[in-house]
Amino acid sequence: MLKKAVLFVIIIVIAYTVVSITTGSPIERVQFRSNVTDYLHKTYTMNWKIDSIDYDFKNDKFIANVISDSGISFLVDEDYYGKMMDNYASSVWRDELKKAVTQKTKEVTGSDAEVIVNVNLIREYGITYHDKVPSYSMVSQKLSSEASIYIKGNFSTIHYLQEMLEIKQWIVEKKYDASLTFKSEKEKIYFAIPAEDLKKIKSVDDFKPYWLQIN
Repeated sequence: MLKKAVLFVIIIVIAYTVVSITTGSPIERVQFRSNVTDYLHKTYTMNWKIDSIDYDFKNDKFIANVISDSGISFLVDEDYYGKMMDNYASSVWRDELKKAVTQKTKEVTGSDAEVIVNVNLIREYGITYHDKVPSYSMVSQKLSSEASIYIKGNFSTIHYLQEMLEIKQWIVEKKYDASLTFKSEKEKIYFAIPAEDLKKIKSVDDFKPYWLQIN
């Protein structure tokens, strides 16, 4: 009987160890969720829900996927020193840019487009905004070097440069400065423009230095 009890304990310990290595410690997962809940209550007044808790095996830490009452998905995790941080601000900006650029591209080309936006912001920087995240246009001057907009659209085979120029000018006017990439869905057309060069492009001829060869 004693041997069976010892064997049972060994099996439990092994199982717990395997689970902890592959998906994180169950006890630490519960504690992390509790820490995230406390952090969100202290940081934000908006309504939110923790959608899931994932384990980052490579970095040996948990990450919380959170959804705000406005539908913004963002992440909460801990830094190297155990301090909670999130990317709510950059998630708000990504959502703002993606919706606006997608709508403008469809307006110009007459077709839906694939738009991918990245704002690689140091997450602690955005915490100071709490719920009141300003429009990206208000902070683009500081963040343009850390932001990118990728547009894959059904551009005209003849007037694609005019269409791209119109979108580019609109982005500058809206102060949505970021590195900008255009790619055609059908043709081998690919332009990559650094954020600092957006205002240099004033005509279709100015696109030439930013054309990239696609094999």
